Amino acid sequence: MGWKFWQKKEPLATEAPEKTRRLGKPRDLPMEVGRHLVVEQGLDPDWAWSLKCVVKPRDNSKSAFDIRVFNSESAAKRGVTVRDYTSLEEHMDLILFAGWYDKEKRQASLEGPMKEAV
Repeated sequence: MGWKFWQKKEPLATEAPEKTRRLGKPRDLPMEVGRHLVVEQGLDPDWAWSLKCVVKPRDNSKSAFDIRVFNSESAAKRGVTVRDYTSLEEHMDLILFAGWYDKEKRQASLEGPMKEAV
């Protein structure tokens, strides 16, 4: 038996795997974004912290992310399943705020809100 499972084969040059970034699922707001909505935008804290977001890493930074903020209850009422950042592209009216945030610098910049949603 010639099994050498501890030795790995060298990958061929044509089989170079592409780096794909996997986008995250909807989650609670990051601290920087929630603080921005409450302090700088002057929104009700209970409402602002009940919102969900989806993020996508920015190309030029390791600590900066593009973000879209939405209300999960209104998405569920309309029958829309939000899986990741790109799934909201078909339902732009669900996006309440869009922008970016940086975890390392603790900064956030969001555009919005749509007046109908608030």
